[in-house]
Amino acid sequence: MRMQTYRKTFKALAGLFLWLSVAFSCKQPTRENSAENAVDTQSIESAGPYFSRDNHNNPVLCWTAKSGSDSLNRLQYAVYDSAAGRFLAPVVIPASAGCAASAESMGKVAFKNDGTVLAVYSKRFVNEKNPYAGAIYYSLSADNGKTWSPSSFLHSDTSHAHGRGFFDISRLKGGEIAAIWLDGRYGKAEKGSALFLSKTSAGTGFGADSCLNKSTCECCRTDLFCDKNGVIHIAYRSITFPEKLLGKQVRDIVYISSDNNGQTFSAEQALSNDHWQIEGCPHSGPTLATGRNGIHAVWFTAAEGKPGIYHTRALNEGFSNRSLISSEGRHPQMVTLPEGRQALVFEEPVEGHEKAEGPKHQHKGDHSRMPHTQMPGVKSRISLKILQDAEEEKSIDVTDGSHNDHHAVISVLNNKLIVAWVRELNNKPAVYYRAVHLK
Repeated sequence: MRMQTYRKTFKALAGLFLWLSVAFSCKQPTRENSAENAVDTQSIESAGPYFSRDNHNNPVLCWTAKSGSDSLNRLQYAVYDSAAGRFLAPVVIPASAGCAASAESMGKVAFKNDGTVLAVYSKRFVNEKNPYAGAIYYSLSADNGKTWSPSSFLHSDTSHAHGRGFFDISRLKGGEIAAIWLDGRYGKAEKGSALFLSKTSAGTGFGADSCLNKSTCECCRTDLFCDKNGVIHIAYRSITFPEKLLGKQVRDIVYISSDNNGQTFSAEQALSNDHWQIEGCPHSGPTLATGRNGIHAVWFTAAEGKPGIYHTRALNEGFSNRSLISSEGRHPQMVTLPEGRQALVFEEPVEGHEKAEGPKHQHKGDHSRMPHTQMPGVKSRISLKILQDAEEEKSIDVTDGSHNDHHAVISVLNNKLIVAWVRELNNKPAVYYRAVHLK
């Protein structure tokens, strides 16, 4: 009789343990077992990863690499080989020698539908009164990266007095490339920087540029993409002075769109009325992706003393109330998955280590390209979340938090995600990546 009681008690405890194990595992992030790899083992430093896709829809990762022979940065890219599960040999853009390396204003590569490769990068003007003065350039290749054109200015104003950067590029529905960037050409006449747009034409580079906003935050990444219907979507951090706040400066993320290939844009809409009162730059821009019911957006704010990354999605008019993704998260990047889901990556500090926040510089009416810096000794992990209808479906730790990993980017390929990020090793940045399989 006593033995039967023991057996019943044991079975009950075992069942309870199993239930607790399942419940706990459902709430905790999982770790996939695909290997981490350094994308570049030849350079002394690599930084600024960015994903695009070639004209055959293969993921393309680009980054800025510092050569050990002359200590100059150069933009390079590599196409992902899905069969081999790795990136092919990198292609170096010669005209980019001496380009800037920045976590929020990284160089980028895009492909036209006809296979023309377009590389965009920034360089500083030396010996100028404005220490942030610089320009954005581009170079073209019509033979799959074998030869490249000399550098050309992206923008029509080529004076050496102003800063320009924090650009983004995207292939349009017709196969050409659009670019946006922050530009200080208006100087002290306007607060912050101006947002400009330019597009390429068949067989050539960028044409005339146009101003979309004259008062934006100077050092936050912009986001530009074109959806399958040809609508152009843009998000950036704007500077406003709301009357109800008695003219205090506010830096919130806003959204505009165009359904006529960039000829005109919708009125500016705030993703959320955060009313973040900050007279400096948080070095953290927005990210957009499509969903089953329209646009989804994620961004960082520290308004109301509640720092973190937040999510919203477009409604019939305006956007939904924001929802917190992570109070510790920084520098989010998002892509669209099949069936209207989204995949989101960002960094989070490991418990016991200070948060790795970028510097908040104050500016005087011009655009700064000050690079993001990580605090020594900080350890942070790359986190990935799968969202379905704004709800978290799955959480994955891409890295284990044993290093200082930050500024992740993401691309999707069939049933897996490719995540790349910056890892600080011996006080030098290196770009790593790994594949995460969707189940």
